[in-house]
Amino acid sequence: MSEQGSSVQGPGSRGAAPRSESLDLRSKGFTLLEVLLAMAILSLIMTVIYSSFATAGKNVEQAEAIRDETDLARTLIARLSADIANAYPNASGNYPAVPTIFYGKKEEVGGDAGAGNEKIRRDSISLTTLTNWRKPDSKETELWEVGYFFKEKPDGKGYVLFRREKRELSKDVRALEGGVEYEITDRVESLQFTYSNNGSTWTDIGWDSNKLGKLPNAVEITLFLDTGRMYSARVDVGNSK
Repeated sequence: MSEQGSSVQGPGSRGAAPRSESLDLRSKGFTLLEVLLAMAILSLIMTVIYSSFATAGKNVEQAEAIRDETDLARTLIARLSADIANAYPNASGNYPAVPTIFYGKKEEVGGDAGAGNEKIRRDSISLTTLTNWRKPDSKETELWEVGYFFKEKPDGKGYVLFRREKRELSKDVRALEGGVEYEITDRVESLQFTYSNNGSTWTDIGWDSNKLGKLPNAVEITLFLDTGRMYSARVDVGNSK
């Protein structure tokens, strides 16, 4: 006669945990392989994020450099254009009775024999122009003499663009002499002036108003910065007729 409700357990089964509970206990925590894999994935993500920020930073720096370069070129061309457009001749000797000039000179440097170097144009220009901002209570007029030219650096490594200003014109001071000169920039690698006599014929050999007896009708300005980028503009001379 069997007893109801009784259960028979095998040897060693007393107090044993269920199988599912044993699996849960073993699954808690991470193995060394899992930790190393997580660290590798994290390192990869951090590398991608850092590369993205580094690339973005370089792009911003490049954009700022291009902007600064463009601003410099535009400022130089705007200043040159204003001076050339307002060039003033005084061939007849009428008021103001002071010497006036428009003197552009073609200048080339470099091109050493056997070195394979091409000559670089670093032209100069000097002129009397009606762009002077008169100082209060001074004898200055709107007419002054300005010039642009290059000087080699003291260490011989490159050239610097200078500007010369002579605010008060006098018969006692010859043209192309006197005034105050100051440095503009050392980033201009080449500066070229091309002159038009009648609007269709152009020359780059220079211009001397004292010999030719007149101003050019137009001037084309071309400059190259140290990055190799070129900027140019054509300027019509208002007082050429």
